[in-house]
Amino acid sequence: MHKNKYIYAPTYTLPMKKLLPILLIFIFSAGTITCSSDQKKSNAGKEEHQSSMVKKRRDDGTLSSINPVDEDRYVHGVKTNFYEDGKTIHSKISYEHGRKHGPAIWYYKNGQIYEHTNFIYGRKNGLTKRYYDTGELMEELTYDTGKELPGKKKYTREGNQIPD
Repeated sequence: MHKNKYIYAPTYTLPMKKLLPILLIFIFSAGTITCSSDQKKSNAGKEEHQSSMVKKRRDDGTLSSINPVDEDRYVHGVKTNFYEDGKTIHSKISYEHGRKHGPAIWYYKNGQIYEHTNFIYGRKNGLTKRYYDTGELMEELTYDTGKELPGKKKYTREGNQIPD
């Protein structure tokens, strides 16, 4: 035979005026704990320096560019720009936290390379080559931190160097 055992717990009631501040403190404390844990999660994401892609469109809806951006929303990686049709690539330019840095290539509408150059912190540096729309080398220039150096070479479509 089982006997039911009851535990006697006296009931205690608080007047509403005393209960309301206690409830508000409890609710506020729970909200603060939730917000601070969300903030820790978002800070952890920033430390990973994850980049995301931003697609920009013109007023008519055609694709203007695809921009990889860093956590501060600066272009970071290879930015691809498109001609007015939104499909043909106009240029691919490397960026590091908002500044041109690394290789950069511009294209004719027919897909041939127009210019291939290199940037270091926003300035052209090293050998730059420009091409005719049919793909033949047109000229070679050398830059040193944004300044064109002497010795520019120009070529005919047939590949012959044009004397200065």
